[in-house]
Amino acid sequence: MALTLRQSLVLYGLFMVLAVAGVVYFVQTAPPLPEAQCSEIVTPMDVVRGKLVKDPQRSILNLWNCLREYKKDNWWHTTAGIWGIYVIFKIFGPFGAGTSMVLSVLIGALYDEWAEPNTRYSFLAHLLGVSGEVCGGAGGWIMSYCIGREILLHFAAEKMATLQKEMNKFQGSMFRYMLFLRVSPLFPNWFVNYSTAMIGMPFSYFFVASTLAIQPAACMSIAMGSMLRDVGESGLDLVKMTKRGGMMAATMALLSLPLIPADDWAKGLARAKRFAGFVDKATKTE
Repeated sequence: MALTLRQSLVLYGLFMVLAVAGVVYFVQTAPPLPEAQCSEIVTPMDVVRGKLVKDPQRSILNLWNCLREYKKDNWWHTTAGIWGIYVIFKIFGPFGAGTSMVLSVLIGALYDEWAEPNTRYSFLAHLLGVSGEVCGGAGGWIMSYCIGREILLHFAAEKMATLQKEMNKFQGSMFRYMLFLRVSPLFPNWFVNYSTAMIGMPFSYFFVASTLAIQPAACMSIAMGSMLRDVGESGLDLVKMTKRGGMMAATMALLSLPLIPADDWAKGLARAKRFAGFVDKATKTE
């Protein structure tokens, strides 16, 4: 039976209340934070007010100092708390907009386990960041599929029409369209999570395309976090940061190659062949 707009909004609000209650319970039952290092960290209400996004550098450094000390004796509580908050913000879309990159940078600054020797890039941090992004997005997709239709059609009818119109350009290739949505700035990330369930996007396409498309951004934000960790621990080393930045830029470029649509690859190769033919002809003429 289809839900009405009012029923959908009530259920959405109920799920949000349950999520907040779960976070409050987790915080209250967790071991206490060290007061000396954690007196100036952002609170959940600060995050809702946008403090985490407005002043990310100071917020990340304060959280890093606090959680680095807390993590020494409470690794599982720290990891489960950060990952869970990441997922919850992604699930509830617009209420967590802008926080995912900040949390990815924090994860990169906090975790140095399974680090690559040259760049000190943590594969554990990468796993936590990517899984939080994808699982949170998948949770938003599932929730929207169950209760979100009337909400989207009421509050974002124009965006939904544009989404449907853009899909027609991809000639029935839903997976290519999902990749396009993930890398394109045309729609906000939270809206892609919510709306693709409404246009018949298979969940498997959504999940795989999201996992592929997030890799370059995850590398960038987590590498930024690892650089902040190094600055906090040993001071600023411009030579070291330049070297690591160059290596991470090359890694991001390689990870971005699979995201280029097949048609664009074909067009690029055709242009390269025409250019090579033109050069060859000009050389023979000389």
